[in-house]
Order: sequence, then C-alpha cells, then structure tokens
Amino acid sequence: MKKILLYSLFVLVGCLVLSTLFFAIRQGIANNEIEHEGQTVPASVPTLGTTTRLEILPLYEEDRTVESLEFGHGVSYLIRTDSATILMDVGHNPDDAASLPAMQNLQNLGIAWEEIDAIVISHPHPDHVGGLKAWQNKTISLGDFTGDLSKLPIYTPIPMTYSSGTIIHSAEPTLIGTDIATTGVIPFPEVFPLSLFDPKEHEQALVIDVAGEGLVMITGCGHPSMEKLVARAEALFGGQVVGVVGGLHYEKVSAEDVQPHIQFLAPRQPRLIALSPHDSSPEALKAFQSAFPEAYRSVKVGEVIQFP
Repeated sequence: MKKILLYSLFVLVGCLVLSTLFFAIRQGIANNEIEHEGQTVPASVPTLGTTTRLEILPLYEEDRTVESLEFGHGVSYLIRTDSATILMDVGHNPDDAASLPAMQNLQNLGIAWEEIDAIVISHPHPDHVGGLKAWQNKTISLGDFTGDLSKLPIYTPIPMTYSSGTIIHSAEPTLIGTDIATTGVIPFPEVFPLSLFDPKEHEQALVIDVAGEGLVMITGCGHPSMEKLVARAEALFGGQVVGVVGGLHYEKVSAEDVQPHIQFLAPRQPRLIALSPHDSSPEALKAFQSAFPEAYRSVKVGEVIQFP
C-alpha cells in the first residue's frame, strides 16, 4: 500500500513538473512572438480627420453616479465625435443575467440604439465582450437586447463571430469614422488564468484627433502598456497624445509604482486623464489625480466626459 502511495505521489509530482515546464516554454515562445509583433510597423495608416467635440459616456464601469444604474467590473463606453457614435466594448455579465447590464443602462439613460454607428471591441476578455460564455465562444453578447445589429459593423482585434452585424477583424489601424480610428492590434502576454488557454492576446485602442488640442486615446484595459499604446498612436497619426481615457491595468499597485508612467505622460502636458476604476487600484487613481489635477476626470457610469 505504501509503495502504491509513493508511486502515485511520484507520478503526481512528475506531472506537475512537466506541466510547469510546458507552460513556461509555451509562454517563453509567446513572449518572443509578442516582442517581434509589437515592433512590426502597420502596413497602412489611414488619414485621421479632426473633431470639434468628444464625449465619452461610460455605460458600464466599476463606479456610478446614481443607484438606478448597473455597475461592476468591466468596461463599456459610448463615444461621440463629429462624425460618429461608437460603442466601445459591451461590459460584463457576471451573473449571466438575461439582460446585459450595459444595455440596461443604455435604455435607462434614454439613448436610442439607432444612434450607434459601430461597435469596437478593445480585446476579447469576459468583462469587455459581455460575459464568460461570450469569451468562450469568441463572440459578443448583448443578452436579450433587441436592437438591430444587421447593418452595424463590429470591429474586433481577433477573428470573432456574431449572429448578426458585420464582423471586421481590424488587425491594421482602421478608420471607424472620419475622426476616430483604431491603433491596430498590439499583442500582450495573456493574464492568468486565461493564459492557461492561450498565452498571447491582442488589444486595440481608439484614437481621436480633437481640433486645437491633440490626440486622445481611449483604451479598454491597456494590457500592452500605456507607453506602447501612446507611442503607436503618435507614430501613426503624427500628433501628440494629450488625453488618456480608460483602463490601464494598474491593479494592486501603489502610488510609487505608477510614477514612471506619470513621468512618461508629464512632458506631454496632458489635458484629459480619466482612468478606469475597473482595473486600477485607488492608490494608482489618486496618484494620477494628484499629478494632473486640472486634467483629471473620474470615470463613472452615467457621467459624461467632455473634451475640450
């Protein structure tokens, strides 16, 4: 009996060692691919026009203005420019409810679905595509929402499917409206435990050129890093990033930890900083607010961010 137990333990330890080695090697290969792909210059760059207005309305976030609005861990923003109204990400559905929280808020805020010109998915994580099932099936979920998507383009960073609407895999920088474009996809090491399924994922951000101000970048989570995304936006569109809105994945970090990122932005004299509370610690948010008090805006469901 003792020999059987020792043999079983030996087999278990052997399996753990081999599994650890397998995942380490696989991640190492993925990291090399990420480094190479991240340095690849996009094949084509669209001409980005300017807008005189930019409005960002959080439909799903980890903070809210009034109790009647749904909130939680995830992101969904309604973005308005002179040329288009864009829905960026569709938030989370952690309870797998029939009605998607972001769509409930859309209706409660009195926004007509017909106003929306396109949907852009920043990256295919559950809290951005409408829940775990949507992530598993590489699709998006709007729950029981009955809005007509049949003619609505859906721009995704990886190949995805949807029962209606037109899926456009926007790997390269893509114009969504005349004054709003994607950065094209940038790879990043997948977060645990999602990395058990695939060690590499891709994210795209939105860039808007505000007349007389400069470039504003809107992110979902900023997994590739703020520095890489800002550098990509400036290299593509020739201006300076003066606004950063959305997630930057500063989870479980201190004010001291984010100082290099603040110092990276400081020479640009940003005029709009609005970081998502869904993936950044209170300490990180306070550090950015302290560094850029005049530019800083809180991100809350139902509270419009206007620029300039």
